Amino acid sequence: MQASSEVVVVDNGGGGDELVSAGRLPGVRVVPTKENLGFAGGCNLGAAESKGDLLVFLNPDTTVEAGALEQLAARLADEKIGIVMARLRLLDHPELLNSAGTIVHLSGLAWAGGYGRPAESVDRLEEVPAPSGAALALRREVFEQLGRFTEELFMYHEDVELGWRARLHGLRVVIDPAADVYHEYEFGRHREQTGLRDRNRLVFVLTAYSLRLLLVLAPLLVATELGMLALAARQGWLRGKLGGWWWCIRHLRWLGRHRQETQRLRRVRDRELAGFLTPVLDPSMVALPRFVGPINGILRTYWAVARRAL
Repeated sequence: MQASSEVVVVDNGGGGDELVSAGRLPGVRVVPTKENLGFAGGCNLGAAESKGDLLVFLNPDTTVEAGALEQLAARLADEKIGIVMARLRLLDHPELLNSAGTIVHLSGLAWAGGYGRPAESVDRLEEVPAPSGAALALRREVFEQLGRFTEELFMYHEDVELGWRARLHGLRVVIDPAADVYHEYEFGRHREQTGLRDRNRLVFVLTAYSLRLLLVLAPLLVATELGMLALAARQGWLRGKLGGWWWCIRHLRWLGRHRQETQRLRRVRDRELAGFLTPVLDPSMVALPRFVGPINGILRTYWAVARRAL
């Protein structure tokens, strides 16, 4: 990193010897919190405590390749780029990708794109639907303009939402293969948080999608809610699913304000954004039931017709 760079480590209520050691390093400042603020709140606090014009957010379980941060900073010299993410490699298998950008489904479901593919398959600057919060960079002015991370989400989908806000505002969201970051990634590490992940998906859809897009996707979104309800009952997180609905009901005013703030950023029409949504469910980190194949075929046809109304 350049001499003018600073490292801010947010102690999100966990403590530990590694944080004590980090605080002794030159140029590193550890910022304590009284409670766990979640990923979104922790990132916002770290940004507020820093002074630079460029911000890089990193998960605590990442390792940065030499020169990667400088590369991300250089890429942001292009003001058309709102967010740039690093090429995320698996720490234990660095020849493979952890993420080549986050895929966003019509239903709001999101997953790491390119998981398990050869890392070298991403060999040029590419547009991504949304960035991975594990390693992304943006200009401070853009971060503030987009409304920062939404702290009410706590964790999950905050990076998807920030990326979609950037796209709504007409900014590019890209992955840079010249900036490598290694991630100690384990899918399903926090399965007990599935209800929270699903709640945040619903918040994203209700606030980030235009009214026209919501109407076009209404049959799919209703079917998704019923399907997730059945899945929650089967997998044992029904309480979390119902809790997510109840949270949204209790926070209807906040949802309305949040939607207004998000839609106020819009400079791009739905027709231009449609290409960044996929009708296909194909996360490579999980084994999908056989019936998903026919459903994907139906959704491809549905989306091909429905997007004409945008």
